[in-house]
Amino acid sequence: MTLVRQAATLIQLLGRLHPEALDGIRPHLPVLGPTRHVHLATSGQAAPLNPQPLPPGAPELRLAVSGTVNAVANTAITARLSGGDVRAILGEVGDDWCGTGHQVKIPWPKHWPLPWPPGEPYPIDPDYATPAVQAQAALGFEAYAGSIADKELGAAFSELAERLADAAIRNAG
Repeated sequence: MTLVRQAATLIQLLGRLHPEALDGIRPHLPVLGPTRHVHLATSGQAAPLNPQPLPPGAPELRLAVSGTVNAVANTAITARLSGGDVRAILGEVGDDWCGTGHQVKIPWPKHWPLPWPPGEPYPIDPDYATPAVQAQAALGFEAYAGSIADKELGAAFSELAERLADAAIRNAG
């Protein structure tokens, strides 16, 4: 697969988590349809309370991935400064996120509750969540690789970004 095609696929996958990422390619106007009418019809009235918390959606997932990428990068930088093995650390992260590491079967309880109420749509399409997370992480680690002065550490970040990008494209299709 060519580099341009990989980049286009990664941007499309990232757009599933963060639609604003596609604004430069396909600008769109804000939606002011039914929401505006509901707001005008109910302004001044108390909103009914929902006892269930809102599920995490794409923005929360995007922020969690960014935070994790930053934490892993800070750990790798700290390990490099203290003489640790950066490639081993980033290799383990790649194994975890790319699904290439040692698979351990977790003995879940037999009557475990379902992760989501039956019949309700998921806030994020499960088929695209994994490749979108991998794509965002790949772009994040590549940003670290391009901006860090230490060439060896930059190469390790770049290798992890390549692994994540390959896994995202493989899992998307």
